[in-house]
Amino acid sequence: MESQVSIPVHTRLFLDLAEFLESKGDSRDPVRAVSDAIDYWMSNADWKPELLKVSSTLGYQWKGLFLPDSTEVRMQYKSQWHYARVEGDKLVYECESTTPGRLANTITGTSRNAWRDLWIKRPTDAEWLLADDCRAAGEQG
Repeated sequence: MESQVSIPVHTRLFLDLAEFLESKGDSRDPVRAVSDAIDYWMSNADWKPELLKVSSTLGYQWKGLFLPDSTEVRMQYKSQWHYARVEGDKLVYECESTTPGRLANTITGTSRNAWRDLWIKRPTDAEWLLADDCRAAGEQG
């Protein structure tokens, strides 16, 4: 017999799982379903990074918004995309450390609001997000 460990699960969650399995006609023991769910999660976490809570101490702090290392930043100006990237704890554009505000101003040659002009794609993001939307949602990376 294989050895086992006990994992604490809130009683209500376990009972909800048992009721769910019964309502779906699934005859599995809820304990087996929990084990299957863990196997499923591990099989999918490699290609679904949103399943992992990876913490990195490296990144760029932009006021209340944290951009983890490897975050991509872009801005479209005159039909051309310009890209920067968080490398370690710096935002880098054309091999130079910069700030979001300076990045937007450098690209356009004018004074701009970086929150409304820059798009962000953090390592766990599936798509590009407007910086202002991230800030409004209180997302911290």
